[in-house]
Amino acid sequence: MSLVEKLLDAYPAETGMPPKLLGEAVDKLYECAGVCLTCADAAAAEQDPEKIVLSIKCVRLDNDCADLCTVAARILARQTGYDAPTTMAIIDATRTVLRASADAAEEFKGTPYFELSARACRETERLLGRLVEQMGSSEAGREYPTSPPSATTPAGASMSGGAQAPEQTDVSEERLREMSVEELREKAREKGLSGVHDMRKAELIDALSGKRGS
Repeated sequence: MSLVEKLLDAYPAETGMPPKLLGEAVDKLYECAGVCLTCADAAAAEQDPEKIVLSIKCVRLDNDCADLCTVAARILARQTGYDAPTTMAIIDATRTVLRASADAAEEFKGTPYFELSARACRETERLLGRLVEQMGSSEAGREYPTSPPSATTPAGASMSGGAQAPEQTDVSEERLREMSVEELREKAREKGLSGVHDMRKAELIDALSGKRGS
């Protein structure tokens, strides 16, 4: 048990979720922030001009990811006076930049620091996903909402009465975004899609989720 987990376990009030999972998330976020900062620093030492230009976006995302991971870790560790909408907004934003950073880093296959950064981002994003699931299924679910009510649909309203549910796909779009480019290409090949090798991640996700060509 890490020191953060011990501190959360010693918290005198309810945290709304297991201290172990919450502590793991805080520790992982801080670790990922350090990895992303180190990756950006390593990229700054590159001598290949072409690689430097190509990695500009990746370095930017590394720094954005480090900042948001640090903020998310601090927000999650701060349980007193907990505010659900703020916490969920921070988690959602952090998961978004984690996916984007991993996507960008995975474009540099064979570059150790980018590969390690991508791995850290994927692992952290998955752990935050588990945390969100726990928030939604825990006794404190009402205090830990997984998403705000729709702007057009009243809270608790069903999709009946003429509203048509979106067509189901084999794999959810969120799960597709968590997958690496190679995993997406393999899945696209399994579905018999053509031109897979030349597709970038966003195109693969659109194709697999049925958006491409619609």
